[in-house]
Amino acid sequence: MNSFEKIFYLLQHYGLLFLQGVGVTLLLAVVGTGVGLFLGLLLSLIRNLKATPKDGKFKRFWKKTVSFLAMCYIELFRGTPMMVQALIIYFGGKMIGIPWTYLSCGLFVISINTTAYMAEIVRSGVNAIDVGQLEAARSLGMTQTQTMFNVVFPQALKNSIPTIGNEFIINIKDSSVLNVITVSELFMAAKIASSATYMFIESYLIIAVVYLVLTIAFSQILKRIEKRIDAPFVVKSAKPRSA
Repeated sequence: MNSFEKIFYLLQHYGLLFLQGVGVTLLLAVVGTGVGLFLGLLLSLIRNLKATPKDGKFKRFWKKTVSFLAMCYIELFRGTPMMVQALIIYFGGKMIGIPWTYLSCGLFVISINTTAYMAEIVRSGVNAIDVGQLEAARSLGMTQTQTMFNVVFPQALKNSIPTIGNEFIINIKDSSVLNVITVSELFMAAKIASSATYMFIESYLIIAVVYLVLTIAFSQILKRIEKRIDAPFVVKSAKPRSA
């Protein structure tokens, strides 16, 4: 068989497996990005806690401690490969009695890994906000937490949408490393098909095309979302009533 015949054979006999792999890959990317964004917001808030002269001794110590721990979390998960994290968390969890499934562990790993990156994305967006807005909010009587959630975070998220979208696309591709704990995502589907048929090049060529299609498609969707958000709001005048 030539390469085209082999690809057709693989699609005919393993097409459902590849399709299931696409579904798991998208599930990992969506859940990882969504949970990571939510936890990243909280982690960014903790990371930005700053002691003020009005704070008592214990409160200043508490703010510095939790901010330091948040920074350690970010550096740990950004500084180590997700593949290594997955192996440690999966087998470590098994050792202490956590009833992981491959998929549940994969979702957990990609979520906590993405949290570290999202926290830095949000923090950079927060730092881009004019300090005058923070001072204005505080002068109105808002607490630091109220200021962050009502004034800062909405603007920071809007400014960070391109980077958040890019993180989602990265998660589509990086979810492939979770095959190391046998999560049945797209790359794992190719490994199964190639091991059964010895059609290695054709199997990986198929998923390369699938990854490319997914990333291009979601890139275009995200660009449209960015344009919609950046578009100015126009108030349409009401039509005059007919006499």
